Amino acid sequence: MSPTEYQELVTFIGRRFDALHAHLDERFREVYGHFDEVYRRLERLEPGYYAITESLRRIEAILADERARRDALDRDLTELRRRVGDLESRVDQIQRRLPS
Repeated sequence: MSPTEYQELVTFIGRRFDALHAHLDERFREVYGHFDEVYRRLERLEPGYYAITESLRRIEAILADERARRDALDRDLTELRRRVGDLESRVDQIQRRLPS
């Protein structure tokens, strides 16, 4: 290979690398643009995520409170039923003692 041919080959390869480099730069810019868009969307979603999470915590606290209140009502209802049963027994006893 003559020096001229060698120089032409180096020039040709250099142009091909420059073209490849330009193409890769363009593709990377495109990919970076996609990442930027993803980050923008995530930044918009993040406050909503925190708002939903906080709302769920409040709902869970309300449900826990309601559960406790329902348990207390169940205990009160059980006690009330027992007392009504006692009163019915006493009424039955009184009715048996009364002359017919």
